[in-house]
Amino acid sequence: MPENSPKMARSASPVARAGAGDISERELFRERHNLQTTPPARLQRLHPKKQLFLTPVNKFTAKKPESSVNLARIKSCLDEYRKQGRPPKIGHKAASMEDLTPTKRSKIENLNATKKDKEVHLVRPALRGIVEERAAARVGRFMLVTAWRRRRDEVRCLRKTLEFQVSCSERLRMQVSALKSLLDSDNVKVRLAMRELDRLKQLLKDKDIKKAVLEREKRALEEDVIAAEDKASQLSIDCRNARNELQAAGARADRTLAAERARRDRALRALSLMEQQLVQRKDLLSTAESQLATLRREAEEKQKVLEETFQKLEMEQLARECSARECSELSARVSMAAAETCTLRRVVEQLKEHLTRLELDLKMTREQLDWWPRPLTKMLGVARSWLRCPMSMPEALLWSMLPARSGC
Repeated sequence: MPENSPKMARSASPVARAGAGDISERELFRERHNLQTTPPARLQRLHPKKQLFLTPVNKFTAKKPESSVNLARIKSCLDEYRKQGRPPKIGHKAASMEDLTPTKRSKIENLNATKKDKEVHLVRPALRGIVEERAAARVGRFMLVTAWRRRRDEVRCLRKTLEFQVSCSERLRMQVSALKSLLDSDNVKVRLAMRELDRLKQLLKDKDIKKAVLEREKRALEEDVIAAEDKASQLSIDCRNARNELQAAGARADRTLAAERARRDRALRALSLMEQQLVQRKDLLSTAESQLATLRREAEEKQKVLEETFQKLEMEQLARECSARECSELSARVSMAAAETCTLRRVVEQLKEHLTRLELDLKMTREQLDWWPRPLTKMLGVARSWLRCPMSMPEALLWSMLPARSGC
């Protein structure tokens, strides 16, 4: 018997002590204790249809206990042994062709055996003595022990195979639960990956839409840049025209100023002839005032034109600053335009300085005229007017007796 098997009472049968037949009560109690103390595995809630295949099966409660096959087999062996009788004696027969032919003989023996099996022999128990009964008991005990030993080895093998199958089923159940959990986690990962794929597809679509929008905006900006370049070229042409006009006006002003200077020099050299030149000086002053007014008007108009050009240039500069991020060539043109405006400003400042100088000269001439006495200026005017249109002597006396128009 195995060493690890539990101890049993001596009153138990040798078949039960060897482990044959049904499972022992001690082993059954131990298995139940293990089942009760083993904590149940935490399983996830599954669909009711899937739970049908996950029902735990117990090897003790899987089917109803049946009668032991080994005991029935031993009982059947004992009954056959009891039913057996003494075989009848057969006399000597002569050798014939049937006896010598093995096939026919085997057929005949098989037929006789089948007939004997089919026939029911009634064996009456013969009168036996004490010695025969003891011998029969010994023989029966010997046969029982040999059958019990044979069946004990078979039961031991069956028990080992059963335990191995139970452990394998437990391992398989654990593997199945682990694989199911892995399958669920993989399904979750696949779902997350599908969601991420859908999100990435949506992002790709959005990016394509944004790309199309940006391409349209790029085309529109290129058209705007072309239009801004056209405007810049037109403004540069206008600036050149305005500069040429300003240069021509400046040249004219220079010529007029040179003539004024020449006239002023001639007036200074001809102080002795002041009587004749005084009226001319007034005419010159009036003409200078008219020219100054015209120059002022021209300067104001030019100032307005310059302000408009400045505003246009500022607007163009803003447009160029906006388009300078995409086009570097416009920045160079804007800088050229800014340089041209600086030169124009310098020209305008020179014109202003020239005008201030003219105003100072006019003030000086007026002060010089104010230095002369009023009667003298009146007499000079009378002489001039007399030279232009001669008067009679009474008219001249009357004119000389009247007070001066400007006061004495």
